[in-house]
Amino acid sequence: MAALLQAREGEVPTLEELKDHCRSRIAGYKVPRELLLVPEIPRLANGKPDYRRAKEQAKALAAKA
Repeated sequence: MAALLQAREGEVPTLEELKDHCRSRIAGYKVPRELLLVPEIPRLANGKPDYRRAKEQAKALAAKA
């Protein structure tokens, strides 16, 4: 399982900081195995996340790594 993350404007978190934050908030088995920082989360016209495009984007980023 992977998660796409968009940093807040003006902040540059490390992936380790993000994983630590996830571990402090949710159960260990729910923490995504891979965290991918992206400039912008794909969204639909109504503002909701576009999960289909996000999945394609995650696959493309994972293939590059």
